[in-house]
Amino acid sequence: MTTQRRFGMGHLGIDLGTSAVKVLVLDDDGRALARTRQAYPTHAAHPGWAEQSPADWWRAVCAATREAVSLAGVEIASVGLSGQLNGFVLLDRRMQPLADAIIWLDVRAGRQASWLAEMADFPALTGNALSAICVLPKLAWLGAERPDLLERTHRIALAKDYVLLRLTGELATDPSDAQSTAMAEAGGKAWSAMLAGLAGIDPSILPPIQPSAALAGIVSAEAAAATGLAPGTPVATGAGDVAALAVGCGVVARGRTTLTLGTAGHVVAEATAPRPEPDGGLWQIPHGIFGRGLWLGLIMSGGLSLSWLRAILGVSQPPDFETLERLAAAAPAGADGATFLPFLEGAATPYNRPDVRGAFLGLSSAHGTGHLVRAVMEGVAFNARDCVEALEAAGTASEAVSIAEGGAQSALWCRIVADVLGRPVRRITERDTSAAGAAILGQAAVTGGSVAEIAGRMVATDRLFEPDAERTSTLDDAYRRYRDKCARAIL
Repeated sequence: MTTQRRFGMGHLGIDLGTSAVKVLVLDDDGRALARTRQAYPTHAAHPGWAEQSPADWWRAVCAATREAVSLAGVEIASVGLSGQLNGFVLLDRRMQPLADAIIWLDVRAGRQASWLAEMADFPALTGNALSAICVLPKLAWLGAERPDLLERTHRIALAKDYVLLRLTGELATDPSDAQSTAMAEAGGKAWSAMLAGLAGIDPSILPPIQPSAALAGIVSAEAAAATGLAPGTPVATGAGDVAALAVGCGVVARGRTTLTLGTAGHVVAEATAPRPEPDGGLWQIPHGIFGRGLWLGLIMSGGLSLSWLRAILGVSQPPDFETLERLAAAAPAGADGATFLPFLEGAATPYNRPDVRGAFLGLSSAHGTGHLVRAVMEGVAFNARDCVEALEAAGTASEAVSIAEGGAQSALWCRIVADVLGRPVRRITERDTSAAGAAILGQAAVTGGSVAEIAGRMVATDRLFEPDAERTSTLDDAYRRYRDKCARAIL
């Protein structure tokens, strides 16, 4: 395929996600010039385990980046990085992986998380309760079960930081990734020798922490040959996926809240100041803007809920999403009493119950396929309202709400969210928000510009969804029914 050469410069963002890497090239005004994706597998040798191959990551990054550079047809001025939080790679003295990466989905370290939580006040120190998802208990598990690996470990790279290492030969991380490990105190600006020491880890083997928009290195000749980037291209440190999506969604001022409907759902707003975790099951994460923080409300099964329903409705030939939307549109608001609890992968905000699972409740023979689809969309929207209300209880007003990522491509789902929240919702044009945030961080690193100002210019919306008073009243009743069923199932 022949690519037409365009004038101008491009800023490339790499988002190393849970199932695939997404690469996006934006021009100076935020318009997408190219987007690519490459998947990689997750391996589970035992129940509760989740590992990925760093070699698979790098192959996917190289393939997706080569394709994006070719499609964009412009000179790439900068590269920024984003990636799944709480995935890590053990490196030997040659900076080569000693084993597959243990990723955030891995919960093998539940016992270690429990006893570590008794040894330190993690909410007060890190802003978050300790979870088996975090890197710290996983390292404690390795110390008990695979001490040979830790003895041979020279350095530890977090997920996106391994990509930085392969691109530039440099190792660094940012505050959002650092704090999420539970080995850095609130703000994520420095490693805590006390917290790391709980797992027998010397902080000197952890990557240096620097701002997300700092220049971390330049693309090496070897990486250039593999990725299609020019040697010497500047690379920013980048941010964990949540901090990057906040930048990519324009959450760069107080009073803005965004909901992303990817596989998981994220409800993100800027925090006022770090403090012990409030009631409501929120997480505190440093912003991609250095020195600022975020509240995160988490829906473990956001877009995944609709994908799951699609798969089971047609095992041999699942219906397309346009068909699902038509079916849901034919059912009334409130789904005639059908209620879906969107906890297929556990309940996060506001319940913090990873052991709970999803359910359809209130079904009768009068309900059809459209009711089920609508109930799923409404159930996810109800959980989003849980998150918004938790944010407000934490002192974060939601003057403006935006919506983004895959599920937001459904106009019906966007309208349902607006009706459930009872406030206008604006849809963000760029759906790959973490990759967009990474690209913005890269531009800030190479230009020295303000992340907030660049995001304010580059992040655009394409549609406003106003709530309908009659549907909002119906869905208020349905939300109360949902909360009652949650209370019965969870509390």
